[in-house]
Amino acid sequence: MQPNFKILADKADITSLLNGRLLSLSITDEIGLVSDTLTLELDDRDAVLEIPPRGAEMEAFLGYDELYPMGKFIVDEADIKSPPETMSITGRASNSGFRDMGAFKSPRSYSWEEYTLLGIVQTIAKRYGLTASVADDYKKILVKHIDQTDESDCAFIQRLATDYGASVKIAGGLLLFIEPLSGKFPDGTPMPAIPIVVADITGYRMRLAERGKYEKVIAKYYDFDEAEENQVSVGAGSPAFTLRDTFTNASQAKLRAAAKMKEIEAGTKILSLDLIGNPLISAESIIEMPNLRPEIAGRWIVKSVRHTLTVSGYKTNLEATKPKG
Repeated sequence: MQPNFKILADKADITSLLNGRLLSLSITDEIGLVSDTLTLELDDRDAVLEIPPRGAEMEAFLGYDELYPMGKFIVDEADIKSPPETMSITGRASNSGFRDMGAFKSPRSYSWEEYTLLGIVQTIAKRYGLTASVADDYKKILVKHIDQTDESDCAFIQRLATDYGASVKIAGGLLLFIEPLSGKFPDGTPMPAIPIVVADITGYRMRLAERGKYEKVIAKYYDFDEAEENQVSVGAGSPAFTLRDTFTNASQAKLRAAAKMKEIEAGTKILSLDLIGNPLISAESIIEMPNLRPEIAGRWIVKSVRHTLTVSGYKTNLEATKPKG
């Protein structure tokens, strides 16, 4: 099969203009609020290519006989250099129409009192015309008090996600606050798996760490009523792993300690995989690995993926871990 691509610029198809000039096209996709990127490297030997304006929208498609949408991106920068005469264009994910990123990253101050996590996410989502989608495990968690002081909504909601062991992402007009690396949609429905066949694998590496290293996890929290620092623990025995952060209440500390204990008991498996290009794979995708060996066989969840199309062909490189739970 011959790899193929299509690029739209402000909804106009510019693929024919790029044919014969495309040196490389790369797309990165990661979990969380890390901005996904599109990079085009073009042959500019006769200087006929126009420099795209900052803020222009590009939409990319990749595949073979059938092309698949890879996302929309806002042009962030362009770079012209010689020799050889080339133009490099970089776009950041537009998050499906969410363009108020400046306000999202601007400092604000607010004191949140007696809010559930669902209420906080809904309030922030509404400010930017987004719809909140919160996993059931987090909806009813009560945050008695937390201060947002000269801190952007972007930084604040990422801090909340870290505190409560969640993952946050903007996609398809949704502000997602979900269990990370679970292989489930926000409503708990399992994601379908993408089968990986041996013939498509060009290389792999698996690393295993932490399993059985600790018997107990300790988490600290500050008791505002008693004005003192306390701690909770999950597991028994020694050695113990102590989380660095001091949490704002006992339930939050217990939740994070339990999540860390689950990670330690299961072991942290990281799979790096090189494949013949597969446009169906994105961050948070579930892949089903063949039985290369027992430790590798089965389901993995993609943490980050990079798609690269060059004159040499189309390849996909990813990093994945075992789903939680």
